Amino acid sequence: MARLVRPTWAIRCTQSGCKQLFEVAVLEDGKQQEVVCPACGEHYVYPIPKEAEGENN
Repeated sequence: MARLVRPTWAIRCTQSGCKQLFEVAVLEDGKQQEVVCPACGEHYVYPIPKEAEGENN
């Protein structure tokens, strides 16, 4: 199994039946990456775009 050696963040899957917590690498400012939950396969983009953070308010 692979292991991240650089600084990491944790992301929790938001699917109601999953809620898996998994690690992702910290990216340089301004960069985004798509990741896949290892448990259920749900796709996420992180860090969350600034525009999307304010949508739920």
